[in-house]
Parts: sequence; C-alpha cells; structure tokens
Amino acid sequence: MARPFKDLRDVPGTVFDVSYTPQTVRIEESSWRASLKSVSSDGNVLVFDNPDAKISSLHEGSVMFLENLAVRAVLAAATQDGHFVVNTERAGITDLIQKGAVHWKAPINFGAEQAHYTVPASPGRRILRSWVSRLNPEQVAYAAGTAVNLSGKLDGWDYKINATPSSNRLDMSFAVHKELDTLIVNVNAQGFLKDFFSAADMHIQQGSLDNFSYDATGLNGQLDVNFEGGRGTGSAVGVDVPNIKLPPIYKAPMPIAGIPFVMTINANLILKPGFGGKNETMKGSFHINYNGDEGITVKAGQASATPGSLSGDGGLGQMLSVSIAPHAILVGLAAPKITLSLGTESVTDLLDEAMPSSLADSMSDILSKTGVGKWAKKKLDKSFKTEASANVQNVAVATVTAQGSAGMIPCKLSRLLLEFKGGADAYLLGKKIGDKEIIIFKKELVNREPDINACGDK
Repeated sequence: MARPFKDLRDVPGTVFDVSYTPQTVRIEESSWRASLKSVSSDGNVLVFDNPDAKISSLHEGSVMFLENLAVRAVLAAATQDGHFVVNTERAGITDLIQKGAVHWKAPINFGAEQAHYTVPASPGRRILRSWVSRLNPEQVAYAAGTAVNLSGKLDGWDYKINATPSSNRLDMSFAVHKELDTLIVNVNAQGFLKDFFSAADMHIQQGSLDNFSYDATGLNGQLDVNFEGGRGTGSAVGVDVPNIKLPPIYKAPMPIAGIPFVMTINANLILKPGFGGKNETMKGSFHINYNGDEGITVKAGQASATPGSLSGDGGLGQMLSVSIAPHAILVGLAAPKITLSLGTESVTDLLDEAMPSSLADSMSDILSKTGVGKWAKKKLDKSFKTEASANVQNVAVATVTAQGSAGMIPCKLSRLLLEFKGGADAYLLGKKIGDKEIIIFKKELVNREPDINACGDK
C-alpha cells in the first residue's frame, strides 16, 4: 500500500505557518548526514566530524534543529580530539517556534505502510551505510502485515510484546513475569486498537504557547487482562520495582516541515502483591473497552478535555484465592498510552543501531571532567525516559483484597477503577506553563463476596 503521508503537510487541512526563534539553528538533513559521527547512549551528546558553518556555530543557548531527526537545546559545545561535540537536553515547541500556527489531523492506518525511520547513507560514509537494514523492528514504524515480537528484561521483570498490524487495526499482546525466591507474579493482556486519527493544534505567540490541543479521535478498542500471584513456603518477599514501562508497542514518525514528531503506543504497568502467609495464591481477570475521542486542550495555562464523546466500560472476572491469612494484589495498567513526542526519541531510536554510541559516550566522560554542570552525564534506561510529549491514555487499576479462610467472614472485595486521561508535559508546552493532566472519563466497578456491608463499601 502507498504510505498515507510522507510529511504531515501532505494531509488535507494541515496548517503550518511559523517563524523560528532567534536561538534556532536549522541544519539541513544533507549537512548532518554528512558529518554526524556518533550519538551517546542517552541521546544527549552528539559528535560531528568536519562540521559545516551552521553546526560549528552551535553554542550554549542554541536550539539545534536537525531536520527530520531532532530538536535539542544546546548546553555546551566543544572541540575534543578533532571532533566537534555538542551536549544537549530536551527542547519544547516554544524553544523552536517563536510565532505561528501548526495544525493537523492525520490518519493512523495500521494496515497501510507508515513512513519508516529510513535515512539513506551518504556516499563514501561506511559508518552510515545500510541504516535501514540495521534498524530492528522496534525502531521503525510497522509495515502492513508485519508482526513484531519483542522480549527482554526490565528491572528484573521479564516481558514479551507482540504487535500485528492488519487491515484496520493493531492486535497487541504483552506479558510480564517476575519470580523472586518464592514470590511469583504474572500478568498477561491481549486486545486491539482500531485505526484512528491523531490530531494536534498549536498557536504560539512571542515564544508562548497560547493554545494547544492533542487528540486521538475515533478510538475503538478493548483489552483483556489475566493476572496471578503466589507465595510459597519461604520468607515474605516484596516487589522492589513495581512500575514497568514496556518498550513501545507501535511507533510511527509524524514529520512536519522537518520537525520530527513521533507517535508511540505504549503499555505501562504497576504490580503490587501483598501476601502475608505461606502457600498463598490469587488469580483473576478483568476486561476494558472504549470508544470515542480522547484529548486535552491547554489554553492560557488551564487544561480541559477537548470537546468530544468518549465511552468506556469494563468488567471484573472471577477472583480465586487460596490463603489462611489476609492478602491482596493490585494490578494497574495504562494501555494503550498514545504519545506525541518531540526530542530525544527520534535520535536514539534512529541511531542506536545505525552508528556506535561509544565515541559520544567517551567524549561526554572526558568533557564532564572539564566543564562541570554543562557536561553532566545522565545514565537513563531509554525505555523510562520522559520526553517532551503530550498523551492520551486509558488507565485501569484492579485491586483484590481477601480476608482469608481464618477470618470470621471470608470476605473478598474486588474493585476496577477506569480512568481515561489526557496530559502534556512542560517540556513540550514550554516550562512556564508546567505539566498538565486531566481526567476525561472515570468509572468504578465493585464486586464483593459475600455481598454484605461487613465485607466493605461498594
């Protein structure tokens, strides 16, 4: 299939009329492609060889705009061992654009081939050749009919992800597992998200974002979740890191006039088992579905839900437990979380496999000893980075508490809290505005066994 767009300006109704800030240094794609040598593993430090005049002009306070690759605020620049090294941090849209309007409503068609993170190699540049072939599936937008399978470990949690685009939807599943001594926790989820529209509207005056909105319209999907936890005969063990931010389920670039916006679909989880006795187990399930529009509008610093309609519902399945003592489990997830980001993500995803990070990492280490503060190196797992971004997300939190068979009444209370939310962070909006978050729609479902007041409030 033909790609739905190469640039958001190809989409009917798109508006792009802007002027850039005086600090912005716009570097053409051909220029950075010819000289970019290395990007650090955290995405902050970039190393150039034989830079042209624009790249060489970068200094503290500049906003580095690499066409179709990155927008970054420059903390410092220096020449070291013949390399031109630039240390950067996240930049927001108001760092880049001084005045103007940007508006789009673009289709996300999972069955159509989206624009890939493809950057042709420059002739004679051995280090950059075959960029496309060296990108692995999680670093490109997924083509029609291509199933993606990812697995790995995050903070001791084993995970597996599967995403399969089809003619009108994305089928997805993910599973996490952790085993600590005698504690075992498993969560499995599967569902789908149908084609939808990703829309944004930005009005900027004198470096201030007067009006901003981000919307996912025509959302339609569902998710089924099964979970279980158990403790054997050993000592009680807790979960040190209950928060799990999985690698993206789906990712697609959304460039406009060289500005590298990226849309991602993620799943984040929180798992907190609480078993007080030995040989305890608990398992259960829940279901969520949603249909309609989700979005956030920020005007004059105040956040509100974008006008539209959204409906969501869910249900608790049977909760089974075996225990003498009281016990509980909490399973929370944000899925899907649909994010529009600007900044680091396009750099690290494109270049991690295409060129070595070791040179930029070593340059950062060397310069951190000579320029304290400006060259402070931050080691972050890339899957946990906070980008300059806006998002909509569907959050479900299930909690189950059980009295255990030793209680006077063997009560079991199950709750499912559904929240459909929108948010935007200060790095995208401009730091003066600050982070914003709103709840678009909220619903709670409660089951208690037996259904009497002694077992808790419904």
